[in-house]
Amino acid sequence: MKKNQVFLWSSFVLLLAIGANQETAKADTTNTTDPTSVQVQGQAAEVQQPVDQAVADAPQTNSVQDTTVQANSEQASTTQTNTTQSTTDTSVQDTTAQADTTDTTSNANQGVITPVNGGVVTTFDKITRLYREDGTMIDNFGLSANSPWRTDKKLALNAQNYYRVSTDAYANSNDVTLTFGADADGIVQVKGNGAVPYSREDQGFTKNDQNSNFAAGSLWKYNKTDDLDGLTYYQIGSNVWVNAYDAAPYVAYQNPAGWLQVENAQLQPEGPVGYELYNDVEGVKVWLVRRYFGQSNRHTIYDANTAYYVRNFQSNHGLPVTGIVNLATWTAMGFSEDSWYGIDSYVAPLQTNTLSTRSDHIEAMINQAYKYVGQPWISGASSSPEYGVDCSGLVVQALYASGVNPSPVTSIQHAQPGNEWNSRMLFTDNRIHAVNFNDRQRGDLIFFADPSTGIVWHVGILLDANSMIDSWGPYVGTSGIYSGKGTIVGVKRVFS
Repeated sequence: MKKNQVFLWSSFVLLLAIGANQETAKADTTNTTDPTSVQVQGQAAEVQQPVDQAVADAPQTNSVQDTTVQANSEQASTTQTNTTQSTTDTSVQDTTAQADTTDTTSNANQGVITPVNGGVVTTFDKITRLYREDGTMIDNFGLSANSPWRTDKKLALNAQNYYRVSTDAYANSNDVTLTFGADADGIVQVKGNGAVPYSREDQGFTKNDQNSNFAAGSLWKYNKTDDLDGLTYYQIGSNVWVNAYDAAPYVAYQNPAGWLQVENAQLQPEGPVGYELYNDVEGVKVWLVRRYFGQSNRHTIYDANTAYYVRNFQSNHGLPVTGIVNLATWTAMGFSEDSWYGIDSYVAPLQTNTLSTRSDHIEAMINQAYKYVGQPWISGASSSPEYGVDCSGLVVQALYASGVNPSPVTSIQHAQPGNEWNSRMLFTDNRIHAVNFNDRQRGDLIFFADPSTGIVWHVGILLDANSMIDSWGPYVGTSGIYSGKGTIVGVKRVFS
């Protein structure tokens, strides 16, 4: 009975917190990689440690949206707060509505209020009580456990600090963690004149006179970024930062101009996610619909027979008889709504980063291709390894994993009418450079043509000079380049 009472009281307080007159806003909760787990490769063979503490000692926090509060940035108290690590991964809630931008002030009880620029306080693993400006506790009101909240003011009262999270509502600094910036992961390289170290204070950044400048050309891991007054800062140690005037993100490898460029952020789907199925569409969703009606998938295409089966199905299930598969028809067949969108939206997870060398990008491409081995050949298909792909669909997803976007060839475009033969578009793409056949190497694309017409009809990814991984009916697998898949018409290189 006592446990039930505690639970009901906690739930009541939480509901009051949610129902209070606050304006909440979700923030980006994208997970990021621990910077200390990234191995520096190539020219970045060893990243120096900052003069204070290694980046491994810096607190890890949640990603933060741009604040909607314009806090006063004039000089004021810079007393630091508890920066105990928070292990939560929740969205930031913005309740600093109607914040004023007055100078440092004192209230009737001698409390001193100073601005906080771009701060977020995160509660611990319990409901956090709130206080008024005079230090009295607010009854029946609190912040939920493990939740971050924007703050724009600090109240110093009776030797204790409080952070404002709503109009006349403050959290005790002992009950929260104050952080700045957003989680990030990468390397910065110091520019030619060296880099000045900064510390992050309540109202902004100040030069750290205790540290000497960082040497030109030196490389530093960072685990946070903070954009303030139009300038990006990178945290390279425990409250040790450098800014974009003095340092820039370091990229170990990039293709030269005129080649497909390497991107160091996760690629996103291009095209209509959740596209409908009609005459001449191909791909995974058509393959599933044809299989549902017992049709052969020797060649996967939405043809007149498929449309006939769909119309009968729609008529029998009280659906508009269009012969076109939309979401309603798809789910009536027993497929999930998630799969309707998920099949289209799949883009291979990026397996490289700013530290990756040319070899790393090639291995990421080949590693992704191997995930499809044993899956069926499906014309026009380029989705997740849960399903089959065709030859160019395999190459597209392999390129995605290595950070390369071959658009206008995309995984969604590949399924649309007239785009089955994307091997031809890749072959004619001047951003993928032709190399002498005798200079072929691992990671190059090798193209084949129909012996009777000379028209390109197949592509594979070279594993070495004489073998490749490719999708050729009936399955994805590895084979020799002289395995009867057509006339070899050229070898092209993705990475210079």
